[in-house]
Amino acid sequence: MKILNFKYVLTLSISLILVSVLSGCGSNSDELAAPVNGSDSSNENKPQVIKIGTSAVVKNVSFLDEAGKLTGYDVEVAQEIDRRLPQYDFEFETMDFPNLFLSLDAKKVDLIAMHLEQNEERRAKYLFNKELYDSSKLMLAVNESNTTIQSFEDLKGKTVIVPPSSSSAAIVEKYNTNQEFKVLYGDYTNAVTQLKSGRVDATVIDAGLARSLNRDAGAQLKLVGENLHTESGVYFAFRQSDGEELSDAVDEALLEMKNDGTLTKLANQWLQRDYQ
Repeated sequence: MKILNFKYVLTLSISLILVSVLSGCGSNSDELAAPVNGSDSSNENKPQVIKIGTSAVVKNVSFLDEAGKLTGYDVEVAQEIDRRLPQYDFEFETMDFPNLFLSLDAKKVDLIAMHLEQNEERRAKYLFNKELYDSSKLMLAVNESNTTIQSFEDLKGKTVIVPPSSSSAAIVEKYNTNQEFKVLYGDYTNAVTQLKSGRVDATVIDAGLARSLNRDAGAQLKLVGENLHTESGVYFAFRQSDGEELSDAVDEALLEMKNDGTLTKLANQWLQRDYQ
């Protein structure tokens, strides 16, 4: 019996040692398999946060409603794109228009949603998606009481106001190489106020936006002359260095929205016209 007890004890001891060794190996394996940089494997299924820069200053495009909620055509289009791209989680950052591109450069935002037109200078530095989400027609605009200005030729000695760093500003600066008229910079809310007071004489603005401001904000704008813009669409802007994958995904969602009528519905709701 003593021998049997000794064998039993010896067997039990060996078993316990093996269990301990195997448990220790399992623990080491778990540590080796742990995600690098303290990440959690569950994070792999979490959507990537995308910061969107916009300026909440243009009625029906990007603005704060009476409840202080950010909304408008550009905002709602971006939110619908977000719903269709589960791999991303869009968050909005509002700022003055000139700071949008600065923030994109500094990687504080990942894309800009502010009814942007393309031009040669912008394309040299930034990436734009391929699917437009609105048409663009830039025209000279004056107060509805103005009867003397019909084109840029009539601006000599006058004052023009445009948003800084915008396509409108680029066109005005191109026409004003000989400094024949004065150029001021301010957003369209400021422009409308200045035009009504007579402190400035004209602005350059998207035709659809001008109609929206007249209807919803009593802007009293009158469009004159011909289309000044060789580009015809409105797009989102991304960084060239790392924005291609996001841009392609946005285009896929936009194409779906065009095909199923969602984009037309949003354009009619906010712009009172189709996006085309």
